[in-house]
Amino acid sequence: MIKILAGLTGLATLGFGVGVYLGNASDYLPILSILVLAALLVCDGVPNAATRVPMVMRYLIGLFAIAFLIFGLISWAASAGAVPEDLVPYLPQAGSPIISAILVFLNLGICYIPLLREIINLANPYFERHDGARRRFFGLSMREDTTAKLFLGFIVILNVVQVYLTVIFNYWNNRFYTALQDKNQAAFWAELAFFAAVATIWIARSLVELFATEWFKVRWRRWMTDRYVGQWLSHKTHYRLAVTGLQSDNPDQRISEDVRDFIDKGFDYYILIFNTILTLYAFIQILWAISSQFPYSIGGFDLGSIPGYLVWAALIVSVVVTFGSHYLGRPLVGLYFQKQRLEADFRYALVRVRENAEQIALLDGEGVERVNLADNFQHVFRNTLDVLIRRMKLGVFNLAYQQALVVLPFVMLAPAYFATASMRLGTLTQTSDAFGNVQQSFSFFITNYRDIAEFKSMVNRLTNFDKAIHKAELSAAGGISLVRGGDGEAVSSESLNVNLPNGQPLISKADFVLRKGESTLVTGPSGSGKTTLFRALAGIWPFGSGAIKVPADENVMLLPQRAYMPLGTLRSALTYPLPETGFSQADIENALRRVGLEGFTGRLDTSENWESVLSGGEKQRVSIVRAILRKPNWLFLDEATSALDETSEGSLYRLLREMLPQATIVSIGHRSSLVAYHDRRLAVVKEDGGAHVEEQPVATFGA
Repeated sequence: MIKILAGLTGLATLGFGVGVYLGNASDYLPILSILVLAALLVCDGVPNAATRVPMVMRYLIGLFAIAFLIFGLISWAASAGAVPEDLVPYLPQAGSPIISAILVFLNLGICYIPLLREIINLANPYFERHDGARRRFFGLSMREDTTAKLFLGFIVILNVVQVYLTVIFNYWNNRFYTALQDKNQAAFWAELAFFAAVATIWIARSLVELFATEWFKVRWRRWMTDRYVGQWLSHKTHYRLAVTGLQSDNPDQRISEDVRDFIDKGFDYYILIFNTILTLYAFIQILWAISSQFPYSIGGFDLGSIPGYLVWAALIVSVVVTFGSHYLGRPLVGLYFQKQRLEADFRYALVRVRENAEQIALLDGEGVERVNLADNFQHVFRNTLDVLIRRMKLGVFNLAYQQALVVLPFVMLAPAYFATASMRLGTLTQTSDAFGNVQQSFSFFITNYRDIAEFKSMVNRLTNFDKAIHKAELSAAGGISLVRGGDGEAVSSESLNVNLPNGQPLISKADFVLRKGESTLVTGPSGSGKTTLFRALAGIWPFGSGAIKVPADENVMLLPQRAYMPLGTLRSALTYPLPETGFSQADIENALRRVGLEGFTGRLDTSENWESVLSGGEKQRVSIVRAILRKPNWLFLDEATSALDETSEGSLYRLLREMLPQATIVSIGHRSSLVAYHDRRLAVVKEDGGAHVEEQPVATFGA
C-alpha cells in the first residue's frame, strides 16, 4: 500500500509538474516543490519503516527530502520578499517538481536492481539497531547504529554544501568573465575577493569531510569485521565451511581485504551517487533555464523550441556512450573475480612453502615446489593479461570520450553564441560549466566503469561468503544431534550413523556407552572412521544421523593428534583457549616440568612462532599440559601421543592418571602398549556399507 501511494504521488506530481511548465506558471514552483517534497518525506521516509525498504535507503531518501524541502522553503521565502534582494542570487533555489517525482521512483526502484540490492544488504545491517552495545563518542555514550546515522547525516550535509558551492562557482563564472569582457576592473577585483572567500569555505569543508569520512569508515570496518569474525567462529561455522565444501575461497581475505575495500569503495560510491544526483538536481535546472537563450537550428528546425534541449542532448550522448562502455567492459566483472581468487591462491601456495620448509628441504622437493609455484603464477599472469587487454579496449573508448567532452559544450553552444550579438562571454562559460556538470553526472557509469566492475566482483565474493556462512549455520541444525543432559555418568550413542561429506556411510548404527570412571581405548584400522567418530562426539561433524548423549555440566576436553599453537607467548599457548591469568606461575611451571618441558620454563613470556620452534612430540606434550591445567572430567585423546616413543607415551599416561584422577580418559590409538592404561576397548570394524562399533576384550588387542 505504501509503495502504491508513493507511486501515485509521483505520477500526480509528474503530471502537475508538466502542467506547470506548459502553463508557464513558474510562480507556483516554490510552493509546489514544498508540497511535493513534504509528501515525499511522509510517503517514502516515514511509512517505509514498516516495509522491506532497507534502513540505509529510507535514511538517504529522508535526507534528500529534508534538504530539498529546506531549499523550497528558502525559495518561497525569497519569492515572498522575506530575504534581502542582494542575498537572493546566492541562495539555493527550489527544485523541479519533475525531478522530485523522479526521486520517488528511484527510491522504489533502486532496491530491486540486483547489484544495488546486494550492496544494500551488505551495508544495511550497520545502520540498523543490532547488538545494543554502546560506545563512547566525544564523551557521549551512543549505540553504534546511532553514531553511524549521525556520521552519515553529517557527511551528506557536507556534500550538500559542496554542491551548493559548485552552483555558486557556476554563477561566479558568468559574473567574472562578463567583468573581463566589459573590462570592468572594480567588478573584476570584487569577484576575485568573492572567489577567495568561497574557496576558503571549500577547503575547510573538504578537510572536515576528509576527517569525518575516514573516522566513519574505520568505525564501520571495526563493526563489520567483528560481525564477520563472530559469525565465522561461532557454532563451529569455520570448521563446517571447510568440511562441507561450502567454503568460499580464502575466508581470511574476505574478512581482511574485501570488508576493507567494500567500506572504502562502497561508501565513496554512496556519497558520490548522492553528490551526482544532487548535482543533477541543481544544474539541470540551470541548464534547462539557459537552453532557451541558445537558439540552435538544424536543417531549419529550431532546437531552442524544445524545452531544455541542452539537457536532453547531454542525456542522449551519455546513454549512447554508457551502452558502449558496458559492451566493452562487461567481461571485467568476471575477470576481477578470478583475479582475486588466483592472487590469493598464489599467496597461499607461497605460505605453504614457508610453513613446510623443513619437510620440503628434507625431501629435496624444491624443484617440484618451483614448478607448482610457476604453474600457480601462470594463472595469475594470464588473468592479468586478459584484464589488461579488456582495460585497454575500454580505456581507448573512455579516453576518447573524455577528450571530446572538453570541447563538446562549446561545439553545442558556439553557433548560438556567434549568431547572437547580445550573447555574453560570461553566459557562455556559465552554460558550458553547467553542461559539463550535467554531462559528467550523466556519465557517472562511464567514468567509473572499471572501478565498478572490480567493486562488483568484490561484492559477489562477500555475498557468496555470507551465503556460505548461512548454509553452514543451517547444516548445524540437521544431521547428528548432540543431546546434553542425563545424570552425567556416561556418554552414549543411539543408532548413530556417521557419513562422509558426499553421503557415503562411514560408521553405521553405532550403539555404545562410555561409562564415567572407565578408561576406554578405541581401535581400528586407518581410515575406518575413528577420528570422525570423535568429531561427532565433540559436536562438530554434521554428516550423519542419530543422537549422542553427553553430560550437561561436565568439563569435556578433546586433544587432537596435531596440537594447535596460537600466536603469542608460550604461556598463552599452554593455557589455550582459557585466559592465562587464570593459572598461577607455579602451576604452569610444575606442569611443564612434569611433562618433560622444563627447558622452557624461562621462556613463558616469549613470543615466537611456536608452531615452528617446537617439534611434533613437544607440541603433543604442550597438549598434555593444557589438560593438566584445565582438569577436565572427560578427556578424549585422538592419537594425542603418537609422536612420542612408547616409554614417553607411557609416562604421560601415568602422569594423567596421577594429575587427573577424576577424569574419564577415552583414547584412539594403534599401539598395543596402550592396553595397560585402559580398562576396556571399543573396536571400529570396517565392512561393506560402513564400519560398525563393537566392544572387544582389551587383552586381544595386538595379540
